[in-house]
Amino acid sequence: MDVYPSEFLMVGNSLKSDILPVLKLGGHAIHIPFHVTWKHEMIHHEIEHEHFYQAEQISDIIPLIKEM
Repeated sequence: MDVYPSEFLMVGNSLKSDILPVLKLGGHAIHIPFHVTWKHEMIHHEIEHEHFYQAEQISDIIPLIKEM
């Protein structure tokens, strides 16, 4: 079965490795930050994308998914 990028959702704690590649492909992404970020994973700009969402903890993603 084929999955279109617009039908894909990534939930991850790394903006650089998890979130940005999925947004670039046209998918949806929810970032749940971890209290420590590896230096290699840091980005120095804000993400402004219509399919980018931010959550504090995993239980916060259910309402976000319902909005999509």
